[in-house]
Amino acid sequence: MADLEDEAQLALARLVSEAPSVDAARDALGCCSTSHGELLKQVSSLGRATSEACDGVAVVEKKVVACQDYAADHPLLTLHPDGTVSTNAEAAGGSGGTASGLTAGQLQEQANELEMMVSATLLYANEVDGSFANNLTASATPNPQPGPSPAPPVPPDHSSSPTRPSRGSPDTSRSGRLRDGGPDDSEGDGDNDSSTGLGQPVPGEHADMPGVDPWQYPGDSPGEGSGQHGQRNPTMHDYAVHELAATAAEACAPAWPDASANLRHYLENTGTPQGVDVDGMLHDIPSLHDGSQADAEVMAGKAVEDAQASGATGPVTYPFNTPWTPEGPDDSENWFYATGNYQYATDGTVTVYPPTDDNSEWTYTYDYRVHMADRYNWDGNKSTNILGMNITDAELQELHRAGIAQEYDLTGESSVRSGRGSK
Repeated sequence: MADLEDEAQLALARLVSEAPSVDAARDALGCCSTSHGELLKQVSSLGRATSEACDGVAVVEKKVVACQDYAADHPLLTLHPDGTVSTNAEAAGGSGGTASGLTAGQLQEQANELEMMVSATLLYANEVDGSFANNLTASATPNPQPGPSPAPPVPPDHSSSPTRPSRGSPDTSRSGRLRDGGPDDSEGDGDNDSSTGLGQPVPGEHADMPGVDPWQYPGDSPGEGSGQHGQRNPTMHDYAVHELAATAAEACAPAWPDASANLRHYLENTGTPQGVDVDGMLHDIPSLHDGSQADAEVMAGKAVEDAQASGATGPVTYPFNTPWTPEGPDDSENWFYATGNYQYATDGTVTVYPPTDDNSEWTYTYDYRVHMADRYNWDGNKSTNILGMNITDAELQELHRAGIAQEYDLTGESSVRSGRGSK
């Protein structure tokens, strides 16, 4: 077809006559050449789409063979033609076990694993089919008018939106999401401490909590974040990574519910902020619990010192807040994979009581809340093994760039916590 186009262009160039009939022929030949060029582009596009679909089918075939091999290696499982999985109940032995020495629970775990492999295979096959159908439709749709096709809208730039502090690699990557290893200590700091500290005292035993300073983040950088969302078209490999990551999110839900929920939200591609169970973090992460309580105790000490210096003769209440502080969830795999390093701050009130006839010490009570902020993104170069296939941080990051997953903000605050003491 390319040779035909060249011959038509050569014939057009050889026409030198300006007779009306020749002009008409020249115009007709020009229209044919233009139409031929469009057809050539469509054929080329169909060729690329077919090649990508063939690659996808090859991956599907490998995944099907992997399912069949798994079933063959586990003789108490049956993989049916419709993709369902059953266990050989007749092989079960006494005392809750099987003739092969497996417990019923272990046998069910094997069945669940095979079902998950089959599900991932079917999902990926559907993506291959859907992508090929979309490419065929796009190739068959004519350009509505001569000239270049309209440019697609520019995706919104999220690089200046509030985001997470910079997170280094835990023997892993970004924040360790769904991979093995432990965190390091690198962490970026936002400019968040412009008005933190102890506020002006209020006579009596009540004052409003002041809140915390808005959390700020410098924006995406070469080592943090993935840049503009949807900056390129997705490939078949992107779709495969997306489906494997979705499978992993479901598989890890029982052990790491928050990590699972956050990964699913990333894959849902909405980019909307996600709330965080900060009370759960305080329960699961001793360093966050102890650090935030220590911050409140420090502010309580400052409040007592100020009340003493001012000669307070009755109860007086101080509002306070603390600057954003980097923290890592080293004590919890769930939160390590859910957030990686994050930042937290506190706000609250301290009520100071001067000595009385019955007590010679200055006493105090305090109430406070813990606030957390993070940017869910990927910026590492490590990998995770999912169903026998390695998925790298770079591949997960590419889903954002391909427009089929989206980074987002994580924010939350705890319920009010309390303490008391004396000096």
